[in-house]
Amino acid sequence: MNKAQISISINSLSCAVDGKVVLDDINFSLTSGQSITITGPNGVGKTLLLHVILGFKSRFKGNILINGVDLSDDPAERQEQSGYYGHRASLQAGLTPLEIIRYWKIYYNSDAIATDLIKFWGLPNNTVENCSKGQQKRIGLARLSMMQRNIWLLDEPTTNLDTEGKEKFLELHTLHLKSGGLSIITSHEPLQLRKNKIINLDKHRAN
Repeated sequence: MNKAQISISINSLSCAVDGKVVLDDINFSLTSGQSITITGPNGVGKTLLLHVILGFKSRFKGNILINGVDLSDDPAERQEQSGYYGHRASLQAGLTPLEIIRYWKIYYNSDAIATDLIKFWGLPNNTVENCSKGQQKRIGLARLSMMQRNIWLLDEPTTNLDTEGKEKFLELHTLHLKSGGLSIITSHEPLQLRKNKIINLDKHRAN
């Protein structure tokens, strides 16, 4: 089932940390089926930008619109409409990937089949602490299939993934876009998402 047409617009966005502007004059718009890659050197503010859009950081100027509605002053609604994947998956130690995915399935009221996700991502029957960083990354990415969010904000989703893991992510991401979703992705490897729009935040550092 295709998702309804959606959009997000970032207009004249400036982001501040401790009262100091870090990023300035960021503008882009996306509609269903589109994705943008946010790139730039370490420390430039890629994660900060995602956190501002999502509503984790409140200090900014500009406007954030979703489906034409200005939600700049409503971070809770922005979070409700967005699926976020950060650097840390926050996985519960002592549980296996299957147990974690079954918990998420109930939490998100998802109709996803847990065993199918285990098979798709090639996840082991080990407890989380005995999984490699790449396997832990795969577990976290499996959550995207259950969140039922049209807008994805993904922070370095392919870091620590091997070639097969990256191919699995690209397959999942392509399906998300084809079904009417959109995504904002930070990455040091923008070429792996060749069809994406690209913004280099190095050009938006505040003077």
